[in-house]
Amino acid sequence: MALTGKYISIDRIMEGIFRDYGWTHEVDWIDALEWTGEVMDLIAVPQQYLDKVTDGNLDLNHPCAVTINKYRGSVPCDMIYPVQVRDAVTKVPLRYSSDSFQTGLEKMEENIPASPQSLTSFGTITFQSPFIATQNQLRDSCTTDLTYTINGCYIFTNFKEGSLEIVYKAFPTDADGQPMIPDNVKYTQAVKAYIAEKIGQKLFLQGKMDGQRFNYLQRERDWYLGAATTAGLMPTVDQLETWKNQFVRLIPQLNAHGTSFKYYGDMSKQRNLNSY
Repeated sequence: MALTGKYISIDRIMEGIFRDYGWTHEVDWIDALEWTGEVMDLIAVPQQYLDKVTDGNLDLNHPCAVTINKYRGSVPCDMIYPVQVRDAVTKVPLRYSSDSFQTGLEKMEENIPASPQSLTSFGTITFQSPFIATQNQLRDSCTTDLTYTINGCYIFTNFKEGSLEIVYKAFPTDADGQPMIPDNVKYTQAVKAYIAEKIGQKLFLQGKMDGQRFNYLQRERDWYLGAATTAGLMPTVDQLETWKNQFVRLIPQLNAHGTSFKYYGDMSKQRNLNSY
């Protein structure tokens, strides 16, 4: 069964651990929160995360647009990874840069002479710099796209100032900042089994649990991690319809990125001479 987009609190998970495994000693809450994050990272299917946009929609808890100053801006602190980036004003999508030196555009701009010379003279010999010549040839034969790279907590662009809308995956948290789990029985069982295995590992290393019981906890963990991954990857009927429309077409949409893939799932319409 596919994920529904609903989430439950970590409190329910902890209640289930004490109920199902019968632990009599106290479990450190900070450890449980960290282990929950580890489970989500191990499963790591896109559907388990929240979709957010830097459009400033406070009702949906969306951050404001990313301001670009001197070729860079700060990415949202809760971003797991970006899905797509576009200019906030013109809505033109950006692509990921192939320029190895894009993160250093600010410093490169400072080092560019006021009137750069493409011609260099040594006595009676005058030649053009290979870098300048190659760059001019590539500019003449290629389109100039808006590009970006992400390094650390910053996004770097090939334009000096502006604002960006970023669609990204975010880790689901509640009002207290604690992690939330997809409301799916396989996910809840996976988190419970993982935390139970971590607790059992401590007891096993301390000589308070025998190997047979610890092996049982490990098998339960592996089983439910696989089950949760399968549940997260399972598409709905409507998602399958979109995928079908993407592939069952005679003419591929090579430039769908330019419209943020808005029409990528539409059914293809083919016309012949008798259609007019």
